[in-house]
Amino acid sequence: MNKLYVRVVEAKGLRSADFNGKSDPFCVLSISDKEVSDKVKKQGKLFTPKTKVIKKTLNPVWHESKMLYVGPGNEEKDFLRVVIWDWDRASKNDLLGMVKIPLSNLTSGKAVDAWYNVEPMKKEKAKGELRLITHYCPVGVPFYNNF
Repeated sequence: MNKLYVRVVEAKGLRSADFNGKSDPFCVLSISDKEVSDKVKKQGKLFTPKTKVIKKTLNPVWHESKMLYVGPGNEEKDFLRVVIWDWDRASKNDLLGMVKIPLSNLTSGKAVDAWYNVEPMKKEKAKGELRLITHYCPVGVPFYNNF
């Protein structure tokens, strides 16, 4: 199984979703639009990587590393999807936007450190940028933990 290492570094200029003019952002990472079944989650084989909630900010800093599995031969059609949410205690979380990166852009075998524009996923307003460091490691390619 191929591995994609992602460091969610920071975001800047996110949309305000709370009454205080701020947001409580966190990110959820996935490969393409694939959802992991509850049965597989309970078995502990796979999980949905997400960052911690950073409260009351439009410019969160996470510095969190995650690993995702990618099926071999799917590099041309699959993509990394990072969805940014605003956490709410009393109501449903608000969607702030998403970043979508084709895996074909990440197959260099080297770490890629870049800023990506936050785009709308549905009809929500989206703004800001997200900084990610990615390192795609197909089977047989060593991972150098230098990011």
